[in-house]
Amino acid sequence: MRRTLLALSLLLAATPAAFACSEDELQAKSIQLSDLVKAIVAKDPNQADAWRQKQIEVDRTAERTSDLDEICAAYDKAIGEAKAGQ
Repeated sequence: MRRTLLALSLLLAATPAAFACSEDELQAKSIQLSDLVKAIVAKDPNQADAWRQKQIEVDRTAERTSDLDEICAAYDKAIGEAKAGQ
């Protein structure tokens, strides 16, 4: 998660354009996903590896692109999967 926030900070500093998805929204989505994953893993520790992998996929999206809308979409997808998995 720290890598994601660092990557987002660097991206936002390098790109001055306005985006539909803001840095604050990304941070909120990151926290929301983390909280959902913690709840899922607390109920079923066997799911920890699968959810760690999903979080890594979102981190890789954030590292690979500067498109905040794409990063938000990756978070939204993971959050939707987490809500369905609760």
